[in-house]
Amino acid sequence: MGAGGFFGAASRYLLSSGVQSYFPSSGFPYGTYVVNMLGCLLIGLLLALFDLKEWGNSEIRLFVFTGVLGGFTTFSTFANDSYLLFKDGEMLFGLANAGGQVILGLLFVWIGYSVIKLLV
Repeated sequence: MGAGGFFGAASRYLLSSGVQSYFPSSGFPYGTYVVNMLGCLLIGLLLALFDLKEWGNSEIRLFVFTGVLGGFTTFSTFANDSYLLFKDGEMLFGLANAGGQVILGLLFVWIGYSVIKLLV
């Protein structure tokens, strides 16, 4: 699980930093936003594959979901980013960040699961 967490955290850092570098003067956390949405989609896709195709055993599930994806997704960072936006008076960005990630995250989990369900 620790190796999975390392891989997930390193991937999160690289992707988030890469995305954020496209918006150097913005105070909006685009990098965290993209990582969270991708993480939600991956969780939906993999959950469907593990459930519907009965992939792997409990150790593999633990490695993938808790290790890799737990290290990759950034919900604590999301909460902190949202808090800081609200704290700095950026109400619109704060609402877009908090509301958008929750709503789109749920939508992407459903899309990921539904895509695999249709293909299986």
